[in-house]
Amino acid sequence: MKARLLALLRVPERPDPPPGAGETLETFRAAPGFFYYSVLTWIPKQVAAFAGLMFSLAFFGSFDNGGLDFVQAEGWDRWSERLGGVEFSLGSLEMGLGDIFIFFELLAIATWLGQLVFTGVSLKLSWEQRWYLVGERALRIRHGLWSVREQTMTIANIQNMIVRQGPVQRIFGISDLEIYTAGGGSGSQAGEDPTQQKDSFHVGRFRGVKNASTLRDTIRARLQEVKAEEAGGESARGGRSQSLSQDRPRTDAHAATAGARETDAETRQGRPNDLESAALALLGEARALRRSLART
Repeated sequence: MKARLLALLRVPERPDPPPGAGETLETFRAAPGFFYYSVLTWIPKQVAAFAGLMFSLAFFGSFDNGGLDFVQAEGWDRWSERLGGVEFSLGSLEMGLGDIFIFFELLAIATWLGQLVFTGVSLKLSWEQRWYLVGERALRIRHGLWSVREQTMTIANIQNMIVRQGPVQRIFGISDLEIYTAGGGSGSQAGEDPTQQKDSFHVGRFRGVKNASTLRDTIRARLQEVKAEEAGGESARGGRSQSLSQDRPRTDAHAATAGARETDAETRQGRPNDLESAALALLGEARALRRSLART
């Protein structure tokens, strides 16, 4: 029955793991106490609907003495006598006003019973379809039966976490964990009911969990691990860039020194050639002077 209904609604029974879930992925539902807490908030609505139904039956049942005796109202005898003789005919079918009231009374009872069963089953399935996934680097929250809402949050973006527990929740041993990411603020305003707040992509709520404080500490530890890994990566990248910046001037200095040495070597190699040419020129001039003196 449950599998057929989920297939009809095209709702997968279990959500997919979030990106970066890792090997330590934790998948769990809301605590059973959350279901009982939901039933407790559902009962007053059904009692109010039943009270309205009983008042309607008592009011309209007084117009027909042959109606539902257990809901007969007092003080309406005169109106019942005047309206009880009113009859309607539709072809060969004749109905009195009391018969029409009885028809709508039975329809109202059937409608209330139908919604009682429908909302009760929906309440149980909604609790079973509330999933929480906590991975190494991401979280995922999925809830809803007719309108499914799935929210994925990155652990590195978490700014604040708040545990809330009302007096009724304390009786059932459950509490709520609210997670705020960057851009979502640090919490709700004072006096504001968190259950009535509008859903936000920056706020994730683990509603009806049994150990909200333990869950908060687990997420906080993983947040610290992620930040430590990011800080280590940035330090490594900074160290590599600093070493490169320090090696670059040394390389330039070595290149300049090597160039200077090559220039000095070329200069030293070029000096003997210049001296030899000068000596030969001087020798030529000395010989020419000697010849001219010998002739005189």
